[in-house]
Amino acid sequence: MSDTPSGGPFSAWSSRDRGRLLLALTPLVPFLVILPGGRWLLPFVAPLTFYVWFSRRVRLGDYLGAWKLGMLWAGLFSLGVILLLYLLPEAAAAGILHGEPYRQEMFGWIETGIGKENTPSQFIPEHMLHLGAFVLLTVLSGGYLGLVLGALLVAYMSYFVGSYALASDQLLLGPLVAWVPWSVLRVSAFVLLGVLLSRPVLLRRWWPFERRDWVLLALAASGILGDVVLKTLTAPTYGLFLRNLAGW
Repeated sequence: MSDTPSGGPFSAWSSRDRGRLLLALTPLVPFLVILPGGRWLLPFVAPLTFYVWFSRRVRLGDYLGAWKLGMLWAGLFSLGVILLLYLLPEAAAAGILHGEPYRQEMFGWIETGIGKENTPSQFIPEHMLHLGAFVLLTVLSGGYLGLVLGALLVAYMSYFVGSYALASDQLLLGPLVAWVPWSVLRVSAFVLLGVLLSRPVLLRRWWPFERRDWVLLALAASGILGDVVLKTLTAPTYGLFLRNLAGW
């Protein structure tokens, strides 16, 4: 995005202003599912609201700025999925890939205290599969395909979050508490990992990493490990908290 005026209606806007406007449209992206084929388009279109701005910050070495931008995008995208569910529940159920199976899995865990969330031998392999796919896609595509996978994961997790809020009649508090702490930690770590591992393609250097990059990679790794530890230690208690809050 260039700062040079082009004569269009937004010609007086800076590239940052245009980036902010595009990012602000993120909550509307999940409504693509009402279009034919929208459920398949959604993960691929979602990163487009911020990828140019994100990639520019990565190229400049503004890791913190790129991470903040990624987290803001994830939050806005999650908000959009939740709003879609509130306003058009049938469209959300049909349009969010893996949304309904994940909701059923999570509701079963909350209602009974039994499920994958409480079983490290089940959830750790799944987490490692997601991590491996994310790393590979990020490295190969300069971050874009990693964000596509991230959009898919955030979408179905947000579908559960919105479903919990509706089922518990906690439309405001529900989304805050149903985004379980270990999932927030995992998203944060994945975004930081995406910032770092997108650099080889974006900088066109096969090894652009410096000493500070290794510190940040260690921080991302600690977040991924912290996700597993926090989930292992607190999932049973947190599931009970969600059950009591919903009155189930």
